[in-house]
Amino acid sequence: MILRILARPDKSVGRVVLGPRVIGKEYVRIVARADGSGHIERYDKISGLWCDALEQCTFSDVWSAPTATDAQHLALL
Repeated sequence: MILRILARPDKSVGRVVLGPRVIGKEYVRIVARADGSGHIERYDKISGLWCDALEQCTFSDVWSAPTATDAQHLALL
């Protein structure tokens, strides 16, 4: 039973799977859906809320993008 729990991560709705990451000047993340799949959200700096990215980037883009802290660090160099 313990192995089954460890092998299956919590797929609760709204759980952040990956992120935030930086693509261009946008913060993006992957969030879990109820069916176990995910969707991409971007941070809207004006409203201060996360919203659907609506085909602005792909899952591959998010996975390969630098983390927000890495991007901030590189900007200081």
